[in-house]
Amino acid sequence: MASSSTPPALFVFAMFASTCGVSGLALPSRTRTGSGAARSLVRFADAAPAEPQLFPLLFVLCRREALQLAGLRAQAAAEARLVDGPFVIDLGFTTRQQLLVLPTGVALPAGAASESPCVTWDELDEIARDKRDSAWECEAGYKPVRIETFSEATNRHAKLLPVDNGCPTAVLAGFNMHRMKGTNPVADTKEKLSAFGSLGPSGTVLDVCTGLGYTSIAASRLPGVERVTTIELDPGMVEMQRRNPWSRELFTSPKIERLLGDATVVLPGLHSGAFSCVCHDPPMSSLAGDLYGLQFYQELYRVLRPSGRLFHYIGDPDSKASGQLFKGVGARLREAGFADVKLAKDAFGLIATRS
Repeated sequence: MASSSTPPALFVFAMFASTCGVSGLALPSRTRTGSGAARSLVRFADAAPAEPQLFPLLFVLCRREALQLAGLRAQAAAEARLVDGPFVIDLGFTTRQQLLVLPTGVALPAGAASESPCVTWDELDEIARDKRDSAWECEAGYKPVRIETFSEATNRHAKLLPVDNGCPTAVLAGFNMHRMKGTNPVADTKEKLSAFGSLGPSGTVLDVCTGLGYTSIAASRLPGVERVTTIELDPGMVEMQRRNPWSRELFTSPKIERLLGDATVVLPGLHSGAFSCVCHDPPMSSLAGDLYGLQFYQELYRVLRPSGRLFHYIGDPDSKASGQLFKGVGARLREAGFADVKLAKDAFGLIATRS
């Protein structure tokens, strides 16, 4: 049973993590209003399927959205009333046509029978004053918390970072997980998949380093893709996925299988020739050097089918640091057996083919 101080959203994740054997995760502290790297493989597909309660009705707000909702305070009255929108309450993921305005704050119409708002006026003011560009999780009866975590498994801090136009990115150990200069995570994901060709990847796809899951989700939506298998090292990132509205399809798509573990350990356990396409999108080499090594590339080669294609994200080919990395990665891919290694300039990576 959840304790009285554990909100349902976080209890479901804690129960999920316990069931799957996930450890080393520091869950964020939630307060009621008024009161070493992971080495084991967890195959999430073997766990209980995602249920609707894994995504409770709550607000996930950035500063911009909090400012819009705070403006409803002028319409608050002694009794609850429905106010017409549209309103965005989940980092731009969906639009609500109506909200319930209470004397003390704002709630979803589904909670009309409740006297507790999902977020109070004072809490909205606090979020609107936030200067850290945070995403805030707001649940009735609990103080809002930033969507961030520290994973003891990787010794890294991660936070969800709202983006003005599109889905949020994540900041891992101080580095953005998506390209942001002149683009956004949606466009960045599209470029990576377009590196496989105008129709994107097809058949069975392996996505190494899930992150927030945008690549896996976008690939799973393609008609030519049969199945996506994705590997994530960090239990903390899994928590970020569950709390990010834009990542929900990771848990609901029947075409996506999620694996938790160190990719250098997980990959040797996968069948040879199992995949027609591989998208390898590692963190920068200073955070994950093993994922840029010859031995790992040999494993990527092994799990690809003959004529299968690999996309390897590296970084800006015009930058001095990444430019040197491109040369080394290209040489190691050829040594691992890959042919036709070419620059995918718009995607900031290399595309290669298993001979």
